[in-house]
Amino acid sequence: MTEMSTGLLEKVFLFSELNDEELRRVARLTHSHSYTKDTVLFRAGDPADSVYIIATGKVKIVISSPDGKEFILTILGAGQVFGEMALLEESTRSATAITGTKSDLLTLSRKDFNRLLESTPAISRKLLSILSSRLRRANSKMQSLAYMDVAGRLARYLLDLASDHGQKLGNGWVVVRRPTHSDIAHSIGTSRETVSRLINEFEEGFGLVNKGKFTYIQESLLD
Repeated sequence: MTEMSTGLLEKVFLFSELNDEELRRVARLTHSHSYTKDTVLFRAGDPADSVYIIATGKVKIVISSPDGKEFILTILGAGQVFGEMALLEESTRSATAITGTKSDLLTLSRKDFNRLLESTPAISRKLLSILSSRLRRANSKMQSLAYMDVAGRLARYLLDLASDHGQKLGNGWVVVRRPTHSDIAHSIGTSRETVSRLINEFEEGFGLVNKGKFTYIQESLLD
């Protein structure tokens, strides 16, 4: 299991500067878990006792409004890390994490994570980069919600999705597995029906093709 964990960790941005011995040390500290779809990993307000690393699957980070409506902050995939902010602040969870698919995760306890930050400067540097990137993305999302119409927000969402999780096919197209229309709606503040209608309009109007659960986007649109 340690060797499998090491193979995963070396692909994770947070640990990408570590040497083999450092990776093995981190791997020995992790614990593996498998979850079915729609499993709540933690809720906003829960105590924060570990950081999560996604081996396979998708995880949704969600907040709820006072009237109970859900808003998806982001959907994370393999190789990404979450749950670290509450550990750094020594506070409770600020959002809810739910598996979007069957998922395999690694966890690292608060105590071990903090020790790694103190002993391994490379991890601290990468963590600052991750937090800075998330802040920029959060600012961009808030601006789009404030100033863009629904079509603009959906277009921005699909382009970000392709940039973050898409696979370049080498023929001028990028393919990405599309979240459910309901999940997209919860991410951009609209209804599922509106998302379905606009995606069909996008397919007719510019470089976007839907096939089953996958969306193909012209690579030039991501520049």
